[in-house]
Amino acid sequence: MFATNENGDNFADMTFLVRAFQVSKMIQVAAALELADRVADGAKPITALALEAGAEPTMLLRLCRALAAFGIFAVDSDGNLSQTARSMHLRQTAAPTLHHAARYYASPHITASWAQLEHAVRTGESAFQAVYGMPKFDYLQTHPDEAQVFDAFMRHSPEDRHAAVVAAYDFSEAGLVVDIGGGNGALLAAILEANPQARAVLFDQAHVVAGAADSFELFAHRLQVATGSFFQSVPVGGDVYTMSQILHDWNDADCLSILTNVRAAMRPGTRLLVIERLLEGISNPMVYLSDINMMVNLQGRERTFEEFTDLLTQSGFFAPRVVRTRSSFSILETVRL
Repeated sequence: MFATNENGDNFADMTFLVRAFQVSKMIQVAAALELADRVADGAKPITALALEAGAEPTMLLRLCRALAAFGIFAVDSDGNLSQTARSMHLRQTAAPTLHHAARYYASPHITASWAQLEHAVRTGESAFQAVYGMPKFDYLQTHPDEAQVFDAFMRHSPEDRHAAVVAAYDFSEAGLVVDIGGGNGALLAAILEANPQARAVLFDQAHVVAGAADSFELFAHRLQVATGSFFQSVPVGGDVYTMSQILHDWNDADCLSILTNVRAAMRPGTRLLVIERLLEGISNPMVYLSDINMMVNLQGRERTFEEFTDLLTQSGFFAPRVVRTRSSFSILETVRL
C-alpha cells in the first residue's frame, strides 16, 4: 500500500498493518451509515449526508477525510463526499459487495473476541467463549441484531461463493439437493436458479431457517425446509448433499460426528460436496486469516486437503476429488462407501 522507506525494509507497510484494525473499524462505520450507497449517483455535501445518516456533521467529516486518505471515498475542499474505486465495493448493490463483510468483521462481538487472541494462543481455548461465556452460535441466537448482520454477510459472500460453486460444478443430474446447515439458503437458491430440474431441502436449526424465505421467492414450489441438528440426524433421500462452510466451524471430533450422521442418511453412491477453503502454500494469505478467525470465534479451523481426506475416510466416505472454483473455495466431492 505504501512505498518502502529509504532502507527498503517495508517499514511503512508494516506500520499500516500494525494499525489496520483501526481502518477496518472506520470502514465498518461507513458501511453502517451506508455512505457508499448514499453517494452512488454522485457527490453529496457531508452536511447533507450527516442529516440523512443520523451522524454529527463535524465527526462525519473527520471520518470521511481519514477514509479518503486511504483511498476510500474522496472529499473535496467544499466538503463533498464522492466515490472512489475502493469505496464502490461498499455499495450494497455491488456484485460482489463488501458492505456486509465490513459490517460483520468489525462488529462488536468479533472485535471483542479478537482482543483475546493471545488468550486463545496461550490456552487453546476459544477466545469468544472466554469473553462471552457461551459458544458463538448460542450468542447469536440471543442477539438478533448481530445475528442479522451475520446472516446478511453469509448471504452476500464477498467472494461470490455461491455463484462460483454453481459455475464450477455440474448439478444437471441432481434430482434432490440437500443442503446441510444451509442457513439462509443462498447456496440452494443459486443451484435452483441454474438447474430447473432440481428440487432441494434446506436443513438447519429452526431459528436459522426462519429468515430464509427471501432466498426462495421464485423457487418455493421446489423447496422443502427441514429443521433439526446435524449432531443428531439429517434428512434422507438426497441425490447430492452439500455442506458449505460447515466443517471449518468445528473441531475434528465434532466433524466426525456430523459426517457420520450425514453418511447415515445417504444411499451408497450418493454424492457429498464439502465446500471449504483449503490451506495450501501461502499463495492466499486470506485463508490463513480465516483460520485464525476460526481459532478466535469458534473451536474450528481451516484445513488442508489431507486433513479433510482423513475426516472423510474415517467417516465412511471415499477419498475426495477437488473441484476448483473461481473463488478461494474448493469443492471436495466424495461418495459414501
